[in-house]
Amino acid sequence: MVDIYPFKAMMFNTVTGSNDISQLVSPPYDVISPAQKENLKKLSKNNIVNLILPDEENSIDRYISAAKKLNKWIKSNVLTFDDTECFYIFEESFLEKGRWKSFNAFIGLNKIEEYESLKVLRHEYTLSKPKEDRLNLLRQTGTNFGLIYTLYDDKEKKIQKILDNVMQHKPLYDFKPEYDAGIRFKIWKIGDTSKINLIVNFMKDINILIADGHHRYETSRLFMHEVKEMRRQNKVKSKKLVINSIGKEIFPEEAALTLFVNFRQENIKILPTYRMIKFENSVNYNDIKSRLKKYFTVNDYSEIFQEEYTTQFQSGSDKKNRLLNNIMDYINKSKIKGIHSFCFILAHDGIIIADLNKKITDIYGKLSRQDEIFENLDVRILHKLIIDNLFSDLNTIQIDYTHSINELADRINEDDKYDMGVILNAPDISDVEYLSSAGKVMPQKSTYFYPKPCSGLLMYKMDLQD
Repeated sequence: MVDIYPFKAMMFNTVTGSNDISQLVSPPYDVISPAQKENLKKLSKNNIVNLILPDEENSIDRYISAAKKLNKWIKSNVLTFDDTECFYIFEESFLEKGRWKSFNAFIGLNKIEEYESLKVLRHEYTLSKPKEDRLNLLRQTGTNFGLIYTLYDDKEKKIQKILDNVMQHKPLYDFKPEYDAGIRFKIWKIGDTSKINLIVNFMKDINILIADGHHRYETSRLFMHEVKEMRRQNKVKSKKLVINSIGKEIFPEEAALTLFVNFRQENIKILPTYRMIKFENSVNYNDIKSRLKKYFTVNDYSEIFQEEYTTQFQSGSDKKNRLLNNIMDYINKSKIKGIHSFCFILAHDGIIIADLNKKITDIYGKLSRQDEIFENLDVRILHKLIIDNLFSDLNTIQIDYTHSINELADRINEDDKYDMGVILNAPDISDVEYLSSAGKVMPQKSTYFYPKPCSGLLMYKMDLQD
């Protein structure tokens, strides 16, 4: 059901030894903090962060600046292009509790589809601000620097057998990035036409789910329509990308750089995304407890753990670490028991732990199977039942997100920008896959797939001519 293509990847030129790939790649743009951005720039003047999170230079718009830098790097051979059309095997290893774990996938181009076709499934709504940011960068550079992370079902291991065979050989890359010694990347090339065609033909029978990269996919879709209109007005020459190995021709903007991951691998995880909330009206501890009691069993932190606490704790202190570990242990155990538990950290006021004590069907009435699964997602309960219902008159004016419970605790207690932090569990991959197939779209920032691939290892530069 999906059309995929091999491509000639743009990559950093490391042959001369002047560029160390471990110093050139970065995390995906949307998880890079301002401090990490500066650290990445210090690793190398050619680190990819200079292109994916560009700065304004000499009063030149930052997106135009990125395009100028990209062209300079290509002309000076900092960046080079593969000479053959390939799929690329990607393996990422990561440390977890002292043990190395890994998953593998392949990288290629995916034909951009409208969501209504149900060939490419989404599970989250996108945010307008980051979408506009990525679209501006794509307009100026015509390049996919990062990967759209997708999941597919290879139950019979038809593709996996091909990947396993190629992975017996020496990889093109094998390194730990300087930004994180706890992960490791390997890359192999699949250039054999027969193997390429086997993969292409297998993928025609399945659909794919966007796991991470909704903004990148949506940006590519919008860009495709923009260029199509420019072609109609003769503002762009109609030069097609010829893919000889599979006998296809497409316009360059009709495809996007994609990571294809078989979701049946055990080391793929969804981590929760925590919320930091600001309300228009004042918030106090006793009022929040009272509101939650309509549907939840509500307890103070000290009532559950028999330990006094203070909301004023030093960042990184043993007391803070113990408190956060206690909370996470409680939330995780609740999920195993089938209980929907939430932790509310109120700025300078207290910590509340709430367990849903009613069935969703008792609250909303009889539901279809897919609606019942959807309404039972913790992220859905938070947004619909708690924020939009119980807290509706508090008037939510801002919600920000973090994947770090330590960052959440620090910012809630040290930054007057927020009134409340919310800790919750992530959805299961099986539920995400089922609901996406049924056309259900989750709230923004519902999932955080881990581990993340890097940006800048393999890139797709479109040949668009004005």
